[in-house]
Amino acid sequence: MAGSKKEKRPAVDRTGWKTTKRERINYYIGDLGRTLEGYIVTAFMTLFLLFQGIDLVRISAAILAVKVIDACDDMVFGFLIDKLDIKNSRVLGRLAGQGKYLPWYRATFFLFPIFTVLFFLMPKDIPDTAKIVWFMVTYLLYDFSYTLVEVPMNSMIVSLTDNNGERSHLLQTKGILSGIGTIAAGIVWMALVSEHIGFSMRSVAIVSSLIFFFMMLPLASGVKEHNVELKNAQEEGDARSYTLRDMLDCIKTNKYMAIILLSMLIYGGLQTGASLGTYASYYLYGDSMILVIPIAIAFFPQLIAQLNTDKLCSKFGKKKVYMFCGLLASIVYGMIYFFGYHNFVIVTVLLVLQAAPGNVANIAKTFFTPDTIEYTRYKTGKDCSGIFFSLTAFINKLTTSVASSLGIFLLGLSSWITVQADSFEELTRLNIAQPQSALDALWVIYMLIPAVGTLLGVVIMAFYNLKDEDAALMAQCNAGEISRAECEERLSKKY
Repeated sequence: MAGSKKEKRPAVDRTGWKTTKRERINYYIGDLGRTLEGYIVTAFMTLFLLFQGIDLVRISAAILAVKVIDACDDMVFGFLIDKLDIKNSRVLGRLAGQGKYLPWYRATFFLFPIFTVLFFLMPKDIPDTAKIVWFMVTYLLYDFSYTLVEVPMNSMIVSLTDNNGERSHLLQTKGILSGIGTIAAGIVWMALVSEHIGFSMRSVAIVSSLIFFFMMLPLASGVKEHNVELKNAQEEGDARSYTLRDMLDCIKTNKYMAIILLSMLIYGGLQTGASLGTYASYYLYGDSMILVIPIAIAFFPQLIAQLNTDKLCSKFGKKKVYMFCGLLASIVYGMIYFFGYHNFVIVTVLLVLQAAPGNVANIAKTFFTPDTIEYTRYKTGKDCSGIFFSLTAFINKLTTSVASSLGIFLLGLSSWITVQADSFEELTRLNIAQPQSALDALWVIYMLIPAVGTLLGVVIMAFYNLKDEDAALMAQCNAGEISRAECEERLSKKY
């Protein structure tokens, strides 16, 4: 009809969504607070220890030691979160509230900032051995509190909703916010502890932890889980049988999760440059803030790419998007290393080119895990979300520590000169120059090893072959929207 206007279609189809807008906002804010609380230790731990003047090889050994001690925490807690109902606890029941995973979060999240602050309160004048003991004890406490928050936080993506589109939207949005938040917080933190301002890492960590505590509060009080019960289990009662053997059987069943975890392990364990970025900036370019330049330039192109990750995955499939972007990012990483750090303009251009595909790949990879959870729920009738997300949390923490430990260890094998300082301002006053061989080792650690890790992580994911459409059907079956018979008939292949 002439002059009639076309009806605008919503940018996002929210048909069948379970969560309210307010719940989603509270979820995003809480997740961002949790992410940044963990990130401040990731960002500062290596620098903080390097500034204590402790022998680098001893530091690397201590980091690995705490991870060996902590090796079973996440799997055990993942089992407990699937097995136990914290709402029945006399001590924590009042804090827990309703739900499956949120009760654990509500009852324990406040421990996270407390133990983070305790980690950074290491006295500067005690002997090196005492510093290492302080690090090991407080880091284990921090790590335990990290697990108490991380496992229920990640697991609830399955219990918030059974709608795949809604899950993808939640994961993409929180991934984008986490990316923006960590970039912004990292820049602010780097500026505050840089030689230009001169705050200590200790004071920055304490104030930041207080802020993040208040950010985590809305999630505890303003979100409801809408997909708690597993329907269409293969046999009556199966959905309630949560023995340790059941958990292990779920792990054995889920070959797709095994592929994801192996990819994460190789990729994350070789990201040796992540914790040494500020150090590399200071020693390779003479200014701890100079590598902020490519981050700032890449911000908007990277954001645009991230905002379209869900659309790209819907059009081309999660695996194709991840593989293409991951391979492109690894190739650019390798080019940066071989061009060398001496030409900052070339390094900046390549870092900007790498940012968009690298971040799209990271967000796309998070879309795989809920699919594999639905696969196991469909195959076994067991709701093992907690154990799988605890494995993911464990791998993330393990690889972060392995990468930090490996980077420090390799730096310690070079001719690196240790130094004790509270900030880059003090480091500048000390004016301790590092030999060229040590700087060359730092460049390998910062760029080459992560490039290899990125490539290997992508190659491993080539073996992941759970189709998106089949995972969506399994989710519908698990939620009781279609019968098992109908699901079996519509699946593209036998699983």
